[in-house]
Amino acid sequence: MSGKAHNTDDELMAAFIVGDAAAMETLYLRYRQGVYSWLMRMTGDAAEAEDIYQDVWLKVIRSASNYRSGNFRAWLWQIVRNKTTDRMRKKSPSLVLDAPVCADGEGEHTVVDQLRDDAAADALMQIEERERKSAVCDAIDALPAAQREIVLLRINGELSFKEIADMLAAPIGTVLARMHNAVKSLKAALAEKGVLK
Repeated sequence: MSGKAHNTDDELMAAFIVGDAAAMETLYLRYRQGVYSWLMRMTGDAAEAEDIYQDVWLKVIRSASNYRSGNFRAWLWQIVRNKTTDRMRKKSPSLVLDAPVCADGEGEHTVVDQLRDDAAADALMQIEERERKSAVCDAIDALPAAQREIVLLRINGELSFKEIADMLAAPIGTVLARMHNAVKSLKAALAEKGVLK
């Protein structure tokens, strides 16, 4: 089994456990953008995000032999969240609350960049798009930490609400309520800025 893109996460982990380093590289590349973007938004510091990112993958590699097939994505995001929480406990709590707008270490990229229409070539459209993205980033950053975490896990991690509830050790109703409140707050903030009508 090689680290080809068509392999499932579980197949890649199994291949890595028996010595296929390319399988881990495939997993690393598969999850890089989402994990790193989430870390940037949660820490607000490129160096901090990079340190945590490296810690995450060291943990994945060191724990590979303990991995049990099932849901690699949820397992990985649990490690990401745990490493972030551990690091943030050692830092000032304001670090999480002061997350920067629209940065992921590789240029001006954000969660909302995934929504961008790459065909927009007109300069005016691009300016308007940047303003909308900035407004969405500002609105996400203004959410309470518990709501922001769920929104970013859902968008960046592509985790189901059940996976998020399991990860947070919270009832699914709590997770859904926080997401509902976050969406309500985002809609209100974006309507106030004229992004939504």
